[in-house]
Amino acid sequence: MSVLREISIQTVKLELNECVSNSDDYGWEISPVDEGVLSFIVKMRSTIDNEPYHVSFHFDNYPEYPLLIDFLDPVNGNIGTRRAYPLTEQGFFHSTGPTICHPASRKAYRGYQGIHNEWDFVGWQKNPNVGGLTNINAILQAVYFRINDQRLYRGRMEK
Repeated sequence: MSVLREISIQTVKLELNECVSNSDDYGWEISPVDEGVLSFIVKMRSTIDNEPYHVSFHFDNYPEYPLLIDFLDPVNGNIGTRRAYPLTEQGFFHSTGPTICHPASRKAYRGYQGIHNEWDFVGWQKNPNVGGLTNINAILQAVYFRINDQRLYRGRMEK
């Protein structure tokens, strides 16, 4: 196993351990880490309309590179469709792609959806737009709070 791969796995496991309290409080279901494909899934639910959201994370070269975050349709398992994504008033969940439009989400970068071609993978935590979303727990909280805020949340992007 390469050193970078092992660093990614250990970093993710450590950060997921830091999610346990919030997982219990908010009802998140965190899958075991799949070390073969460097991924895990977190299931959460909107308390507004009881919609389930399944957030998929791939983490090769994490934390050097941002996470590849996507949503899975809870009905058919399709990844990255508008049906899989929440719709909110803010641009955090971007309809292009769709994607999470944030430096913590690799899908927003050049080579993926290209929403932000000016952003660089390496050093993503130093991007002035990153705010506090520099770890898995903070990213999960950002998703969870948006799907549970009646001022922002509008259901799914596509029914």
